[in-house]
Amino acid sequence: MPRKTKTEEKQQSIDDLDALRSYGVSAQMIERLRAVGVTSPKHLLLFNAEELMELLNLSELDTARKVITAARELLNDEPKPMSARERVEALSRQRIVKTGVEEFDKLVSGLRFGSSYEFAGEFGAGKTIMSLQVAVTSVAQHQVGAVYIDTEKTIDQYLTTGKLVENLCSRFGINYNEFLERDLIVYNPATVEELEDFIKLKLANQVISGGVGVIVIDSVTALYRAQFRGRERLAERQQRLHYVLDWIRRLTIKFGVLAIYTNQVMTMPTGYVEIKLPVGGNVLAHTVNSRWLMLRPSKAKPEGVMRALDVPGVPPGTEVRYTIADDGLH
Repeated sequence: MPRKTKTEEKQQSIDDLDALRSYGVSAQMIERLRAVGVTSPKHLLLFNAEELMELLNLSELDTARKVITAARELLNDEPKPMSARERVEALSRQRIVKTGVEEFDKLVSGLRFGSSYEFAGEFGAGKTIMSLQVAVTSVAQHQVGAVYIDTEKTIDQYLTTGKLVENLCSRFGINYNEFLERDLIVYNPATVEELEDFIKLKLANQVISGGVGVIVIDSVTALYRAQFRGRERLAERQQRLHYVLDWIRRLTIKFGVLAIYTNQVMTMPTGYVEIKLPVGGNVLAHTVNSRWLMLRPSKAKPEGVMRALDVPGVPPGTEVRYTIADDGLH
């Protein structure tokens, strides 16, 4: 076995929770962290002190603060404000994935890693196909895999019926079997609690360990609408939805993942005209970086349009035409 370089040894040391012992964290605390699913100092950076206190069932907030501070010192992760010019340069280095929908890519230059995108629409509009297509193109262009969180069991039909996924892989030049075995991870949460725990613990570890660069939640509001019923629970539902979106936001900031949300729509009467708008209210409007509405007037025809709802640099109402084929969206 070849010997590890000093750089590799240093990286391994800061990825190991035991490295925190040099910063005052006890061996017992490190074992408690591992027992609840926190496996690296980088993972600790995603928690605030109140969350860590609750997760570890600690009696004092200061104890949780000291653990997080130790991780920050180990990783030299102190907040570093930058000039606007430095921010522009940092954004220019972010990876961008072309979706393969030519008119869409021409308008917005593709999807930027480190950002979040919402594609809302009725059943059959092509939201899941768009999400799968982004997963495939991300492997083809940047060699990063995707975690597909399927709250409605929508993806199953594409994995077991027809050849859409296989055709997508062929279209963008990647190995179909490798994509299924290595590059696409599927998770079906049954409850809101399962979804939140998965994102905070398992998903975060998968991102940190490398290989996962894209997160899809299809659909992001389904479990919350079903399990927080009635107007009297609306505030609780929105708070919990905001919380899970905030965890994905942390992953986009700390690790530069690309987040894709599909969303349901509801019909809103406005005078004599009824319009369709995404559900989720201001929570999604203020959290997602770029929002699109997918409209397919007739399920008997493959044509549809993506309408910009809130897209930086694009006037609201701007439409992009797309066509659904047996190898994805064009």
